[in-house]
Amino acid sequence: MSRLSWLIVPAIAVCCASAANAAIVTNADFETGNFSGWTVNAGTDASHPPIVIGYNNTNGFPNGAYGESVPAPVGGLTSGAYFSSDFAAQSISQSLTLTANTGYTLSFDLYAPQNGRNNPFDASLFASLNGTPISSVFSADSLNKGWFHYSTTFTATSASLYNFALNFLGGGTTAADFVVDTVSVGNISAIPEPSTWAMMMIGFVGVGVIAYRRKKNVTALRIA
Repeated sequence: MSRLSWLIVPAIAVCCASAANAAIVTNADFETGNFSGWTVNAGTDASHPPIVIGYNNTNGFPNGAYGESVPAPVGGLTSGAYFSSDFAAQSISQSLTLTANTGYTLSFDLYAPQNGRNNPFDASLFASLNGTPISSVFSADSLNKGWFHYSTTFTATSASLYNFALNFLGGGTTAADFVVDTVSVGNISAIPEPSTWAMMMIGFVGVGVIAYRRKKNVTALRIA
């Protein structure tokens, strides 16, 4: 490998690494069977806190969704986070270290059990950073039957430790409920440092030089 080719490789590698979508949420799919890595806030309804339930069972609370069998989302997962309070503001949260001037994706899957949708009151759920919403506010009654996948993007404006939370609010007795799974926050972009820009430019120039030399050599051979 020539010196010029060697310079191209790290430049491209750095570029691609900065755009890598690396998941940073702990226990994002709740496959531990509990809220390991999360902090649970039951609000004013300690008798109906957020719980982790298993899929495809007809158990009652607190081991299932009040007798309704919730199907597993695509991917063969076995457990999900379940919110079912009739009136309390509840949440599950964890601390995330985010990088300044960096774009992130947020995604999760939602399911609204039919027995909860049959209740007279609705319920809502949204994601937040330090208390500020970073997702749509979802109504259980507005979701179609089955799993719904949600994805959006946001930018961290400063390097800091952020409180990331999924927030639930029951609308009254009795209210709808939610199952949440496959929560993901991933780095999608970063503003390169000056040294990174320099390396990238060297790489791009190198690609052009090599292409030019190959074209010149081919032309010379044809003339000969």
